[in-house]
Amino acid sequence: MRNQAGPLFLLAASGFFQAAFALPVRHLRQWRWEQMWVAQSVTANLLFPLSWAALAPAAFWSQAAHLPRSHWIAAYAWGLIWGMGGAAWGLTMTRLGMAFSNSFVFGVTTMTGALLPLAVNVVESPPRPTLFAAGLALCVLTTVLIGVLRRHGGQDPLLPMPALFHSYRAIVPVALFAGFSSAGYGLAFTFSFTHIRALMAGGVSQLSASLVVVLPVYLGAASVAIPLGALVAARSHGLPLFLGRHATWNWSLAAVMGLCATVSAVLYGFAGSAGHPSPNVSFGVFISFLVLGSNVMGLSTGELRGCSRWVSAGMLFGAGGLVAGAWLLNAR
Repeated sequence: MRNQAGPLFLLAASGFFQAAFALPVRHLRQWRWEQMWVAQSVTANLLFPLSWAALAPAAFWSQAAHLPRSHWIAAYAWGLIWGMGGAAWGLTMTRLGMAFSNSFVFGVTTMTGALLPLAVNVVESPPRPTLFAAGLALCVLTTVLIGVLRRHGGQDPLLPMPALFHSYRAIVPVALFAGFSSAGYGLAFTFSFTHIRALMAGGVSQLSASLVVVLPVYLGAASVAIPLGALVAARSHGLPLFLGRHATWNWSLAAVMGLCATVSAVLYGFAGSAGHPSPNVSFGVFISFLVLGSNVMGLSTGELRGCSRWVSAGMLFGAGGLVAGAWLLNAR
């Protein structure tokens, strides 16, 4: 039981740190979505992961050098997909807030990350298929509940946006795309799990072994996020804002966002390489606690102030349902 509790605790902590990633957004000054998106990618996808890689021991690099080129290409490709999903999530989060985006989007992400590896036989079948199916069904139902409830709560955009999504119906396709594509992060771990285990068998620590996924995936995400944000900033004549009046303050907040994302990646990599739960279930547990954390933070910051009590209570119930669904996914 202790061996199971340790990874689950780390996954839960990882989810909460990832939820905290969005908190600094409401405190940015005179930045639009595109400035925020470039800055957070510079810190979260480049600065901190490359610093982590620079501290990796020589034993890691000597063994990682022997991995096939196909691994690096595939992991980078998953990062590109994850980066596209992240951009769509950023639009959803900016338009409708943490509570909706992290509940609806990542509910879809949980299902994708759990089912796709099973469909292509990358992971073993769950030991208790009935409970696994019940967990997925609970995730679906609570995701729908959260989406319906959030529709009744008005939310002004946290930042000026590059595209207008005035109605709930207009933002839902963006949220669905974000959900499917954001599974790229977890799928990269799942499809590369054999390489992680091989490095650990060769004496590389769990912490360092996860870098064979984290580094190419984060670089892939940066390859999407930074050019996209810079292009939008150029079209909106917002490039001077990167070094404008509030640049020091805003870049400091972007560094906080990057630090939260990096701590989340370190904890997830450490827990996800333990072997239990299975990689696809680990991702579901991580996402469920991300959703729980984001809804708690959304309530504490007043994000749902315009909603009725039953809407707020329903969204918390939905977040709890996602966590319960993750527990059922992990049932053995």
